[in-house]
Amino acid sequence: MMSRIKLFLKRVLPQGVINTLRPLSNFALIMEQPRTKRIFNAAMDTPAYLDMSALQTLQMRYPSCPDGYGYDEHSLERRGIKRATKILGLPGAQEAHSFLELACWDGMVSCILCRKGKKATAIDKKVRGFDKRASLEGVSLLQMDAAYMQFEDETYDFVFSYNAFEHFASPENILLEAIRVVRKGGYIYLEFGPLYYSPYGEHAERSITVPYCQFLFEKELLNDFAAQNGLNSIDFDHVNGWSLESYRELWSKYSQVLKRVRYNERFDRSHLDLIRAYPSCFKSESKYFENFIVSSIGVLFQKTDHEFPNNGMNADAKS
Repeated sequence: MMSRIKLFLKRVLPQGVINTLRPLSNFALIMEQPRTKRIFNAAMDTPAYLDMSALQTLQMRYPSCPDGYGYDEHSLERRGIKRATKILGLPGAQEAHSFLELACWDGMVSCILCRKGKKATAIDKKVRGFDKRASLEGVSLLQMDAAYMQFEDETYDFVFSYNAFEHFASPENILLEAIRVVRKGGYIYLEFGPLYYSPYGEHAERSITVPYCQFLFEKELLNDFAAQNGLNSIDFDHVNGWSLESYRELWSKYSQVLKRVRYNERFDRSHLDLIRAYPSCFKSESKYFENFIVSSIGVLFQKTDHEFPNNGMNADAKS
């Protein structure tokens, strides 16, 4: 019910009014959380998946995906400016000279860093997203797998990545490589989401706009629906499926070599009504309720003087 009310208000109210009401809305959702968790905890762990008719109904209830993510030149530059400005406001960034961006796609964050007088290298496995403006600004754009980087140890002052960590098949390998190539005392900044277990964690909203579709429906049904309605099929390998718990365990595993400077988990409680309505679909995936309401992570690490973990694990990266 709360989700439908929010969608209606977004259509009829001015943005200024929505901004004023948002804190009240968030408070109401926080108040709904304990009841939702009780229903979740009491649910069976055998999923009662929804059928095609339910998918059609829910798709009409959620007619558009949240927060458009444009790829036109203006959107790329605006996003690059916003992200680079955030990075430069982080501890250690102003003093850092050399930056490395992982899974950069267009490279526009690094482009803005270069405009600010920094030296930036940006890598991605795919070159088709590289923006020529980044190259013209002095960014070294390289086609490279972040899990096997062709850089010497302790090459960079600051390593960062935006909205990519939830896509990496092995986040641990990426983190190990980031630790290897950043100098002691240097920084690693990761900001990413939506996490797989969160409402839009399947990253399928350009086809299936239903929150939590990855848990409410079987995969074959989702792509059958997409085909029947002329929508793009869903690439289920596009995200790694890691839970919030898995990321927390990863940070803990390397806590000796990585000092946590800043940490934030952003909650999305907008669709608690779906968890209450179909709790078995969620309980069958995880018994840890918080997985389903944390949508993104932002973490800034500083590399300590401790011995590098699993030294040589990615020794073939430089070969």
